[in-house]
Amino acid sequence: MVVKKLKPSEPIKIHNIKTALAKMNQLRPEIGLTDDEITIILFTSIDHDWMTNLLLLQGEFLKWFNLNFEGESREELDFLENKQDMWIATTALAMEIVTWHARIETNHEIILTSKWWETLRY
Repeated sequence: MVVKKLKPSEPIKIHNIKTALAKMNQLRPEIGLTDDEITIILFTSIDHDWMTNLLLLQGEFLKWFNLNFEGESREELDFLENKQDMWIATTALAMEIVTWHARIETNHEIILTSKWWETLRY
């Protein structure tokens, strides 16, 4: 049902947290997700290569809605383990970004460049 609802009547690109959050909030009454559940879905689907731009990995985002969660299959357990790892990695990287953002006195937009992000990560 959710996958069907995510297909827009007019073209929309769900490629970043902002557009995905707007779409999820629009669907919230029909699919019955809480704010916390939506946050977990979005931030465990983030592309760490473009984290400072908050871009999503479409495949990871759609896995939340394509996987059958009715039993404890190997696929479901692997998914859960992967998402737990993604949540830990995302929060750790977010703390790094916030720390570095506070250190920068001018030109905060530099954080959005891939060069800055690659330097921080590696």
